[in-house]
Amino acid sequence: MHGGVKVYRGTAAAARNYLDADRSRADDYYLTEGTGIARRFVTRPDGPVVELASLTGDGYEAWVAGLDPETGQPRGRLRADASAVRFVEVVVNGPKSWSLAAELHPDVAAAYEAAQGRAAGQIIGWLGQHATTRVGPRGAQVAVPVEALEAVTVRHYTSRAGDPHRHLHLQLNARVFAAGKWRGLDTVAFRDSIAALNGIGHAAVACDPDFRAALTAHGYTLTAEGEIQQLARHVGAFSKRAAQISALLDRYEAQWRREHPGHEPGARLRRSWDARAWAEDRPDKVVPRSGAELRQRWLDELSALGYRDRDKARQLALELPGTLDRDAAAAEILARLGAARSAWNAADVRGQVEQLLARQNVVADPGVRGELAEDLTARVLAACVPLLKRAVPEHVRALSSGYVLEVEDEMVGRLAARAPDDELNVADDSPVVNTVNANHLDPGQRAAVAALVGDQPLVCVEGAAGAGKTTLLAAAREQLTRQGQQLLIVTPP
Repeated sequence: MHGGVKVYRGTAAAARNYLDADRSRADDYYLTEGTGIARRFVTRPDGPVVELASLTGDGYEAWVAGLDPETGQPRGRLRADASAVRFVEVVVNGPKSWSLAAELHPDVAAAYEAAQGRAAGQIIGWLGQHATTRVGPRGAQVAVPVEALEAVTVRHYTSRAGDPHRHLHLQLNARVFAAGKWRGLDTVAFRDSIAALNGIGHAAVACDPDFRAALTAHGYTLTAEGEIQQLARHVGAFSKRAAQISALLDRYEAQWRREHPGHEPGARLRRSWDARAWAEDRPDKVVPRSGAELRQRWLDELSALGYRDRDKARQLALELPGTLDRDAAAAEILARLGAARSAWNAADVRGQVEQLLARQNVVADPGVRGELAEDLTARVLAACVPLLKRAVPEHVRALSSGYVLEVEDEMVGRLAARAPDDELNVADDSPVVNTVNANHLDPGQRAAVAALVGDQPLVCVEGAAGAGKTTLLAAAREQLTRQGQQLLIVTPP
């Protein structure tokens, strides 16, 4: 599972169009027209994930709007402006070779879809234990755990471009219950949890016993990256076609929006774009009119690419949970975290843990894998070095390692050796500091901006995660623009 977080702002009716636009016109799902169903779930920190009555199109619209879909009552005080957050979303997906295998074998398809459903449940359960909201007056808010949250899943079978791509849209409602009433979800904390969400989603499917048994029954093996080895070389051809059709769809939509400012394209219009893109990209082939026709086209293309289904069962090589060297695994995870960034949070740790379990082929029931993941996460967290002495919300990236801090100290020492002999001292009342906008910067940030836009050959600004470095860089850019200069930023890959 990969991808980021989508924060949806807009009307509830447009949300139905948004889901409809994600799939090919030959997909079996038509939520916009009211014939589709969204599965609905609720979870609490001290309880399991419970599935509620499914939602049809109208019920889904009410749910997105912040209403109780059963009673129609609003959940707390709802914002009506265009910036109001309705839900946040991640997509439960997998490598494209998994979808190709699902099209080749009905039993793989059934196992894959069931594993994705279980993965979504595990993600929802993790969010139920870690999601937060904010309570208190503006400027003095504190993070508190969510007591109840709801989510829906909507299944699609194809990509927007009509390629095989079985995936679930997992949408978490922005209205959550905490501290005695319905409130707004902390979307910043949700975004900062993406590593855990992606990691859990990937490992939950890759390590699912039923899914892996179905793959091995047909002779399939997974690479360390999770691709099916026997199908990986054929993925590129489907991706290339997807890129062609997606580019055409984007072009049609951009032209339509220029001609119809302030309007949203409907489902029928989008399906006409799909048909046009298929015809323009492959004028020698008939546009599929059903999922069965589309599936047959995929199978024909695989055959034309040289794929021959040998269908020979293999023995699945597993790493049993009890045989995994947990201390060595924790050390590897800590090293990977330090190689990627200098600071991280607990969600980043959990994401790396889940990725390791998938690479190590730890195929086990969700409960067993979950306990192992929690244990490894706890071991890594115990080995981390906190960057702040005070308590911070869990999503703040305020953890590091001794090795990372040693490297940072060495870098600071080298920078200090290059600095001028005289110490840079930016007074609070200096002319440059006074020109910096004081409404959104504290004194330390204003002094840092003044130093950055000054005439020193080298300035080093240090700050922990969440200290406001990005904010002061934006202010520095504004200051330099006024001076007729340009700010250039580079970062390591």
